[in-house]
Amino acid sequence: MTAQMPAGGVPPIRREIVVDADPDTAFEAFTAGIGRWWPVAELSVHGAESTVEFAGGQIVERSASGQTAIWGAVTSWNPPAMLAFTWHPGQGPDRASQVRVTFTELGEKTRVLLEHSGWEILDDPAAARAEYDEGWPHVLDCYRDDVAALIAAAEQSAETWVALLHKPGPTAPTAGTIFDDPRFAWHVEFLGRMRDAGYLIAAGPLPDEPGAGLTVLRLPGTGQSEKARKLATEDDQSVADGLLAVTVRPWRVLLRA
Repeated sequence: MTAQMPAGGVPPIRREIVVDADPDTAFEAFTAGIGRWWPVAELSVHGAESTVEFAGGQIVERSASGQTAIWGAVTSWNPPAMLAFTWHPGQGPDRASQVRVTFTELGEKTRVLLEHSGWEILDDPAAARAEYDEGWPHVLDCYRDDVAALIAAAEQSAETWVALLHKPGPTAPTAGTIFDDPRFAWHVEFLGRMRDAGYLIAAGPLPDEPGAGLTVLRLPGTGQSEKARKLATEDDQSVADGLLAVTVRPWRVLLRA
């Protein structure tokens, strides 16, 4: 991306990255999560033991001993599309440049564009710009890695819930009950395997429908519906043999005790 030369002669820095998250998540990670990803060991006033956060309309660094350094003040806050702030780490607000960050949806991803301008207020605008032109890519890489870690953790903790609706299958006995058929033991064994794997939430017959039953499974991770279908139709020998027929229904849990 080519920067346009402003009237003062020193062009703004424009750095763009794409993160694997929606704009809401990207904005939240950049602002509320800045303390996780900002590389304070290399880029801070008080060093590696300090912390940084957006607080009270400012960007504040705090040292381990309690000293504070104001890096800038928020001038625009429009989540999840944009934020802007003045920027003067290690200097007074009379030496503040300006940073603007926009978040644009790209399908399931977000384009994050950082623009840093206002160099003319500094003693050596060209030198300051050259320093930040090297520093911002490292900062944005740290931010992108943090977003990736957030998404990975969310996927790891996510769950896929399914309800298995069982009814008598094509080879079910026409006399007696389905529970009397010796093949029903295969279904019990299947439920035991689901329990041992940590998937089984509940299982039992439907009293108002002879031979029918309901099983609820919870599998770790998102997008596990196909795995649940294979477990229900292939791992359960009673289904594979036709004693039971199963319908696999995705289930969305909205409330827990």
